[in-house]
Order: sequence, then C-alpha cells, then structure tokens
Amino acid sequence: MKSWKKALTLSALLFSGSALAAPEDYNTPEPETPPQVFRSDKPVTCTTDSYDEVKQNFLESHGEVGFMRYISDSKTAIEIIGNVDTGTITILEFIPSNKYTCFISVGKELQVNSNVFEQVKRGIETRLSIVKLLDN
Repeated sequence: MKSWKKALTLSALLFSGSALAAPEDYNTPEPETPPQVFRSDKPVTCTTDSYDEVKQNFLESHGEVGFMRYISDSKTAIEIIGNVDTGTITILEFIPSNKYTCFISVGKELQVNSNVFEQVKRGIETRLSIVKLLDN
C-alpha cells in the first residue's frame, strides 16, 4: 500500500503543471479602434494646359494611353492612363470650372486586369471626350 501511495503522489507531482504569473505579466489586448473616415489635403500638381495636350504629352513622353475614365460625383473627370509595356501609370483629374488638369498620382509597376478589356471588345465606347461631356 505504501508503494501505491508513493506512486500516486509521484504521479500527481509529475503530471500536474502549474504556472505562476503575476497579474502584471498579463497584457490586456488593446480594444480595436473602429475605422475612421477623415479628410486629407493632398498636395497635387496641376496645369492650365488643355486636357488633350496633357494626354498627348504623356503619350509622347511615356507611351501612356487611357485605360479608364469616369465623371466623379463632384463633376470632375478622372482618367487613368498607362503603358503596359513599361508599367508607368498616371491618374489625371480634369476640373472643368477652371479648366485645370491635375496629376493625382504618377507611378510605376502597373498591373492590368485583362478581363476588363473583354468588355471593351463588346462595345463600350472608349473614344469619348471628357471635356465635351463636362462642358454640357
């Protein structure tokens, strides 16, 4: 019976684990902060050159052509132009009230979703003049 009690005591000591930790060792996770929406004033470069002239300059200097354009809720025209061979890309914004063209972003490593161009083949008009649309 003594050996059984010794075995039981030894087993209890070997197979029971305990960790001692002071409360200051426990780091309470920080509560997640919800996403915030805010306005940021981003400096952009603009020109009084005509929109068509700006696009022609990018075509000649970087080989960039239009990929996508739209009219924003604030009635400005946004166009993404790029060169799939070199990977350069530019985002332009035309502001009709003062006829400025602004360079929102200029970069490189352009990646194109080729599925978009299947829609163009089905008949989406791509030769639309943004300046004429906004003048109306």
